[in-house]
Amino acid sequence: MASGFITLPNGEDWSSRWTRYDWVLETIMNQLSDVGKENELKKWIEYILPNEEKGDIESGYCFFKKTGNKEDFECVLRIIDTRFMKDEFQEIFWNTVKLLSYKLKPDPNIGFLMNDLFNHYEKSLNDKREAPTDNTLQEIFKLNEFTIAE
Repeated sequence: MASGFITLPNGEDWSSRWTRYDWVLETIMNQLSDVGKENELKKWIEYILPNEEKGDIESGYCFFKKTGNKEDFECVLRIIDTRFMKDEFQEIFWNTVKLLSYKLKPDPNIGFLMNDLFNHYEKSLNDKREAPTDNTLQEIFKLNEFTIAE
């Protein structure tokens, strides 16, 4: 069952099981450089991925990120509506997906997932761009004082 969602420019969602969603984001993160805006996006992606060694608690469609003392957690939903991202971060994100879709073989592994995400993204560009309607989905971009969204 799909439990990780990335919203495309036309408002449709690409989705996968949470483990594969995390794998896709981790692969994108690992492709980004440690310089400038790419590094900012990289650090944000790292923040929104669970780290059970640091006390995060897995819950499928979301996870609970350990913050502060042992009783402080924040819920991180596995929904990224890329339409909320600042243009520069959208460009970096989708260009990285494109690069990885060409770089990785499309057999049944991460290459398949990256190709699938990129194909859905390219197809979405043929449709009218839809404005986001659920403003609560902006919160993921502002966790830990990141400024990935407007």
